[in-house]
Amino acid sequence: MLKPNQFKQILDQIDSAYPSEQVDYKYIGTGNPDAKILIVGKETSIYADAHEQKEREIRNNLEDWKRIISNNKFQVEKWNGSNYSPLYPYKGQQFKIDNRKNGGTSRTWYNYQKLYNLIYGKVDNPNIDFHKVVFITEVNSNPSLKTKEADTSSIESRKKILLKSEFIKSFPVVIISGLGYFEISENKNEIEEIFGVRFTRKESALNRKSQSYWIHEGVNPPKLLINTRQLSIGVSDALLEAIAKEIRKSGLI
Repeated sequence: MLKPNQFKQILDQIDSAYPSEQVDYKYIGTGNPDAKILIVGKETSIYADAHEQKEREIRNNLEDWKRIISNNKFQVEKWNGSNYSPLYPYKGQQFKIDNRKNGGTSRTWYNYQKLYNLIYGKVDNPNIDFHKVVFITEVNSNPSLKTKEADTSSIESRKKILLKSEFIKSFPVVIISGLGYFEISENKNEIEEIFGVRFTRKESALNRKSQSYWIHEGVNPPKLLINTRQLSIGVSDALLEAIAKEIRKSGLI
């Protein structure tokens, strides 16, 4: 592991920041902590009554990471229904949108995989394996199927503790997948303040407003941040291709 101190530091900070009754707030993320690409979503999409899934993916997240680090166990076996790991969740999923029969994944992770394939030129990749080179976290640690129904009480403290941490700063490429949880106005730009970047330009794939993305850049250290819509429903291949092209030409991966 290339950045164990930064990662362990944020685990400790998050663990000490919240009491046990706020265990949902302690969610860190999933994927490879040593990755060069960070995706910041709005919140995970979990049904309100999916208690087992929420326990596994959100409530156990911090303790799972602590065990991985303390045991130095970075090899993940194929998902068998009981061996969940935030390092590589549900390993073995197929590059298909899940219909409960095909071994596929969520629409969001399907698009994350599309983006990964485009960035790295993976042709005919049958598996969901972007976790190997991407780390994912969420602005809101409280899961919800719909943003308008989400409990957003964790957001402000997570911006101050998690998103401003040295661990998050270590990613040279950041994709913010979902507008709305950062204040952006004439007088304030939270994305610039939190991530240490400056807005440079707006682009639109297919010349469509719904397929827009905003480019931000940092100098010391070099950083590319792309702010765009949630990469779930309504995402065109053209938008994913445009984002992948920006990342490739940045020379940061």
